Amino acid sequence: MDGLSFHRRMILLLPFCVFWCLLVHAAHGGTPSGSATIGPRAILEDFAEAYRRKAPDSLSLVVQFDIPPGGESWRVEVEPGPEVTVARGPDERAAFVFSIDLGTLRRIHAGKMTAMTAGGKASGADAAPLEMEPTEAAASIPDVRAVVLSFLQHFFNPSSPERILLGESYSRIVHGAHVIPLYYAPAFRSAWYMVRKGQRLNEPGDTNPFPQAFVILSGEGHATIGPDTVEVRGGESYYIPPGSDHVLWTDRDEPVVLIWMGWGEGA
Repeated sequence: MDGLSFHRRMILLLPFCVFWCLLVHAAHGGTPSGSATIGPRAILEDFAEAYRRKAPDSLSLVVQFDIPPGGESWRVEVEPGPEVTVARGPDERAAFVFSIDLGTLRRIHAGKMTAMTAGGKASGADAAPLEMEPTEAAASIPDVRAVVLSFLQHFFNPSSPERILLGESYSRIVHGAHVIPLYYAPAFRSAWYMVRKGQRLNEPGDTNPFPQAFVILSGEGHATIGPDTVEVRGGESYYIPPGSDHVLWTDRDEPVVLIWMGWGEGA
């Protein structure tokens, strides 16, 4: 949905193919201690250790992390096996360069935000806590969009099974409402939204060329879908045809909470 920042970002960042954007828990799902003071090496090594258990066996990928404001750089190399290593310094082989300040990296590490939430943008001109830029090396990766989506979702989420926390405190406001991206794959997208009184999710003209749905979990409000404006409430789901406006708002004190999904060609 145009209200989802990071799918627009994907398109901007991968012009050569057709994209763009924690919980460090033990197997029981605990929160890491010392997240407020832990450094980037320890955080990245925590992520890398968990990623060894779920990275594709044949994946070969190098990514670079730049940590402003001091300009400190780290690299993560994934090799077939899989083997995942962390080292200090830039790497000219990196296919993607992530720019993320230490505070945001610690928030992701502590489970207070996902990487895809941190990377969310309404447009390429917006600033986000997590920026991602492709290099020339990205063009040589087969099915690069799928690789980047998988890396963003799974490298930064070492909980087992993977867990995403939902709620206002874990979200960012993008396209007018609180959002937490959920699961993205080629031909499928999903996100959790919370729309408060005075907010408006999307604007007329924010359309997508693939089918979508609003699944209303709680609250009451209004939605304009295509030419129709309807009252919506928890326990309902609404289909959004390709190319249709899909704007949602509420005048009530209780927010509207929903799951958004998009699927099919172009999603």
